[in-house]
Amino acid sequence: MPQKKIPSIWPIEAHTKAKHQILEEYLKAWFPIIGRWANRIVYLDGFAGPGEYKEGEDGSPIIAIKTAIEHTMLKPTTEITFGFIEKDKERSDNLREILKERFEIPKNINIQVENSEFEDTLSKTLNGLEEKGAKLAPTFAFLDPFGYSDFPMELIKRLLSYEKCEVLITFMTGFVNRFLDPSHEEAITKLYGTNEFLEAKKIENTEKRIDYLLKLYENKLKENGGVKYVRSFEMVGKDNNVVYHLIFGTKHWKGLEVMKKVMLKVDSRGMYSFSDRMGFNQTFFVNIREGNEWMPDAAQLIFKEFKRQSVTVNEIQKFVITDTPYLFKKEILKFLEKTDNPKIISVSKRKNKTLSYPDGCTITFSKE
Repeated sequence: MPQKKIPSIWPIEAHTKAKHQILEEYLKAWFPIIGRWANRIVYLDGFAGPGEYKEGEDGSPIIAIKTAIEHTMLKPTTEITFGFIEKDKERSDNLREILKERFEIPKNINIQVENSEFEDTLSKTLNGLEEKGAKLAPTFAFLDPFGYSDFPMELIKRLLSYEKCEVLITFMTGFVNRFLDPSHEEAITKLYGTNEFLEAKKIENTEKRIDYLLKLYENKLKENGGVKYVRSFEMVGKDNNVVYHLIFGTKHWKGLEVMKKVMLKVDSRGMYSFSDRMGFNQTFFVNIREGNEWMPDAAQLIFKEFKRQSVTVNEIQKFVITDTPYLFKKEILKFLEKTDNPKIISVSKRKNKTLSYPDGCTITFSKE
């Protein structure tokens, strides 16, 4: 049976809006941070689409360009290359037309729209760099495919072999879970770069099987010096089934910190999940971005990790960002120090008796 063709322009779904919010908010931070020291940066959209949705909502290419052009903290001398790859000709043509209509492109911005396969185009680009012995400029790659057969792990690892590269990947967990059968094994093997996913067939519980498939992909991104830190965000459809996970990968924990802040704007509970059934503007008892109800749990995790040790406040910050679902706030340390049985014995570099934690200070934790 021939595969049903996806229309050139389609209605936007709530989880897509959530994904675009995460993308836009992260780029607002990424462009100026990288632009401070890099003369040239690259934004790559591997499955760019037509640039708009049925009711005129902006697609990811428009969001990315608007963010760069309108950003007041981005140096005008920073050269930004936008690479948009879209294999469907109707969609790529539509994207070109929208770009012409919507923008007066500044001289420091270069836009390339390629009507081609993502795998072929990126492979040729990387081959060219390797032949010249050249380095890839700092790159943010947004890979947002409909399925799972167009971006093999081998290619993603080649991209991530460059030091200043981050990825935000739409990983179609729901599709992979449904198509664990012999006819799809070759494609899924390329996706993971291994056939270890076959172990998922032995897991009867759907939630545990999806978690295994997700964690396996995250681990493969980290292998062989790929990315060092990963944070995933679950997208749930109207039928309450997992549609996909948005997976962020970076080599620096500060990038992870920014992404966690962004994701917590979409889900303030710290569950890193969005449901089409629940939609936006939900209120929750636990609000990591604003409330303090979560701090006792964060404090307990910190003490469990560092009891009997003397460590810098920066080490504690990094631990909270990389190994817990929480953000770091110094109020967590106050919670540890103000208890009836204080967990913090001493803090260096304090200039007075107030409960302060100066940058670079060393904190000594109790034994129990």
